[in-house]
Amino acid sequence: MDELGRRLAEGDEEAFTEVVERFSRQVFALCYRVLRDTEEAKDMVQEVFTRVYLKRESFKGRASVYTWIYRIALNLCFTHLKRRKAETIPIEDVAYRLAVDADGPDSRLEELRGIVGRMIEALPPRQRMVFVLRFYEKMSFKEIAEVMKTSVGSAKASYHFAIKHLRQLVSGGENLEA
Repeated sequence: MDELGRRLAEGDEEAFTEVVERFSRQVFALCYRVLRDTEEAKDMVQEVFTRVYLKRESFKGRASVYTWIYRIALNLCFTHLKRRKAETIPIEDVAYRLAVDADGPDSRLEELRGIVGRMIEALPPRQRMVFVLRFYEKMSFKEIAEVMKTSVGSAKASYHFAIKHLRQLVSGGENLEA
């Protein structure tokens, strides 16, 4: 167990403050990428660090503090996503939308980001989480498996199916349920 993890597990308030300062931006980025809503992501960050504070003495150091916090964040995001009502998200034909004349390259780029964001949002929750961790957070499949408490094979399979769904969306404008 590293020094910060040991201090956190011992209930050191300064260690908790350091953990919040060190990881809050990363946790927000993760929550936003999974939930796709700024306000929900901000609320989730509060929930994550509340949970970290309440569970700090249960930290055993088997994983890094970073991995432990990510696991908490993912579990909370996953639970939140399951509570959301399933809704069909319309996905525009990307080629058509990009071909349409916009107000310039910045506008077109923002539009593309929105389309890609909706496509990622349309993935089933587990696939979305694996995709976010792999693509945005640059985690290895081993790290993803550790964070999500699953096997490396399962993480790879979820990523494979996420990529497959995204390709279907890009090529055929298919709708998926969130």
